[in-house]
Amino acid sequence: MKKLLMITGIVLSLSFLTSCDVYVTTNIPGPDGYPGRAFFGIDYDYRPPYSYWDNNPAVPVDPFFGEYYRTNPGIFDFEYFVNEYDYWYGTYDIWVNPGGPGRPYGERGRDGADSYLLLICNPDGPYEWRKSKDDNISFKELEDGWIEIEKHFDGGGIKVKMKKTNINERPQTQQPKGVFGK
Repeated sequence: MKKLLMITGIVLSLSFLTSCDVYVTTNIPGPDGYPGRAFFGIDYDYRPPYSYWDNNPAVPVDPFFGEYYRTNPGIFDFEYFVNEYDYWYGTYDIWVNPGGPGRPYGERGRDGADSYLLLICNPDGPYEWRKSKDDNISFKELEDGWIEIEKHFDGGGIKVKMKKTNINERPQTQQPKGVFGK
C-alpha cells in the first residue's frame, strides 16, 4: 500500500509539473519605425519662371510644374530666372521625419510621416507650400538681402534660403534644367 501511494504521488506530481505552462514575457521594445519619404517639386502661381536649375539628382531635366519627385534628404542649390537677366538663387534643405521608437513587446514603432516641399517660383521670390498647413513657419530677412524660410515638423523639416540678383551682379553659374519662357 505504501508503494502504491508513493507511485501515485510520483505520477501525480509528474503529471502536475508537465501540465503547467510557464510563460516568460519580456518588455523589450521593438525596432524603430521606418523614416518617412521626402518629395520635392517646383511650381508657380501666375507666371512660370524663365528657366530653372538645381543640383538635386531626383529632379529631372525639364521638370513638370506641380509634380513631386521622390528625393533623398540633403542640401541642394537652386537658381531660377524671372527673365533673361534677373534671377533668384539659394539653397533648400530637405529632412525626413524619423520613425517612432519601438513599442513594448517587440512591436515596431510608427513610421515617420512623408515630407512634401513644393518650391513656388514667382518673380517676387520663391516660397514653400506644404500639404499640412499650420503657422509653424519661420520667415527671416537676413543681411545682404537673403531671405530664409524654415519649418520644423514631427522630427523633420525644411529650410529654404534665397536671394534675388541679376547676371551683372552674379553671373549665372549653371546651365538650366529647363527653359520655359522666351
